[in-house]
Amino acid sequence: MDIDIISGLYHYGLTIIKYEQDYCLVDLKTQEVYEKMSIYYIRRLLRSWNKHRKNIESVI
Repeated sequence: MDIDIISGLYHYGLTIIKYEQDYCLVDLKTQEVYEKMSIYYIRRLLRSWNKHRKNIESVI
């Protein structure tokens, strides 16, 4: 597993587990397991979240 993905998810209070051939995100506080998704989709989510976060930080 790519350390950038793991650390990126940790920033948002999440971790990742492999489930069958896909992956699931897990909330570190509540232990809630989210639906199965591909690693490609998780990378896209992280990019989107990070872009949104950077846009907010530039306004502050």
